[in-house]
Amino acid sequence: MERASRTCEDERVSPWLIIDILLVAYWLGAIVLIISEDRDPTAALGWLLVLVMLPVVGIVIYFFFGRNWAAISQRSAVRRRLLELGRAFMPRIHRPHAGQVAAFRADPPSDWALRMSTLITGKAESPPLPVRTCEIHVDGSEYFDTLIADLGAAQRFIHMGYFIWKQDELTGRITEVLLERLAAGVEVRILNDFFGCLPYPKQEMRRLRAAGALVGSDMKGLARLNYRNHRKITVVDGEIGHTGGFNIGQEYIDGGKRFPAWRDTGLRLTGPGVADLEKLFDIRWYEAFREDLFRDEYYPDPSLPGGDIMVQTVHHAHDDPWHATTRAHQVAISGARDRILIQSPYFVPDTSTMDALVNAAASGVRVDLMTTLHLDKRIPWYAAETYFLQFLRAGGRIHQWEKGFFHAKSMTVDGVACSIGTLNLDMRSLRLHKELMVWIYDAQLTAEHERHFENDLAECREITLEEVEAWGPLRRFRNSACRLLSNLL
Repeated sequence: MERASRTCEDERVSPWLIIDILLVAYWLGAIVLIISEDRDPTAALGWLLVLVMLPVVGIVIYFFFGRNWAAISQRSAVRRRLLELGRAFMPRIHRPHAGQVAAFRADPPSDWALRMSTLITGKAESPPLPVRTCEIHVDGSEYFDTLIADLGAAQRFIHMGYFIWKQDELTGRITEVLLERLAAGVEVRILNDFFGCLPYPKQEMRRLRAAGALVGSDMKGLARLNYRNHRKITVVDGEIGHTGGFNIGQEYIDGGKRFPAWRDTGLRLTGPGVADLEKLFDIRWYEAFREDLFRDEYYPDPSLPGGDIMVQTVHHAHDDPWHATTRAHQVAISGARDRILIQSPYFVPDTSTMDALVNAAASGVRVDLMTTLHLDKRIPWYAAETYFLQFLRAGGRIHQWEKGFFHAKSMTVDGVACSIGTLNLDMRSLRLHKELMVWIYDAQLTAEHERHFENDLAECREITLEEVEAWGPLRRFRNSACRLLSNLL
């Protein structure tokens, strides 16, 4: 009996052996998963380290922050359906303006503009389009007065999609206008980013919903926790479009309680070029509600004059394999021959964008970066400081707007074209968020935008190379530690 008992104990499988087998299987699975995604080698090795060293916690981190959404999206039935809808409908919007597009391509403002336009057309499926008017707004009070006037004049529909929609003096004004338009029979659809609006009260949204507005949010769910829809879009009656850096909140006019002032840039368009803003809203709406808005009544009237100003809207998202907005910036920066004027509150660029900026500055191109002195988040700024030394040594210049928080997102290149929209020069915007920029191929408007830049310079302090070289080791270490979090900032 004793011999039999010892034999059974010897044959019993050790729990430690089971754990070892599970760990080996997990490690092999993690290695196969990461390698098969064909990531950048540095990123792949980083995620392998996380998954191997943290078997349970690593999986959680990977689920929220590391999944390859570009590959996942290719298998998505919703994405395939959206591509079908857009490709079936949008050519009829673009076709009437083919002659103007051909003329633009035959005589582009520069070689790099033609290359960039080709990239946007091919990878974002957004060719250049004419607009009748294009207004650049750099004052929040003036901009929102214009937006509210457009909302109040709506006859058929209002579509609004924003990253942040607060509840304050400004939103109260907008709510009253929307309620009045709803009572007049105008369709109102509002779609906001779930996490961007999570901290703010929703009483006004409930009033609008009760009055007949269709209100919702997107980018919901734990799987989307690390991603945002950062676009700002208003389309009125298919003929008027708004975008830029302004979210919906009083803070974007006067700085609110946190800042003494606020500087932003907004864009108002009329005419056929509004179509691509509506397209982006329709894509977002379909993702959230499965309602198809690709219908003639929501797009510019082809019987109206098209206009002579050529614009082109480029966009991308976390699940986009091309990141066309980022690539368009890189093409423009690399093609510049004289000057690049950039405005962005955050500066944590990816390697390719940083290389393009450094190469341009080192080759004698004027490269000016305008950012903020008053900070809303400290860790992104600490990470940004790790890029200053190389940028300044290459010949770039950095300016901080001193009056308040600087939130504008724009770029002007060689005085021949400029872009205004939602893209910050940080990793989240360049790679992770849903973003858009409108490129304006017009010398007069580009000169106007350059004047705004020069006016802003008068209210800036410059960060010099000598100042950065004098920073101590503790500050440098703090900044480098924050840079490790660049994908999360």
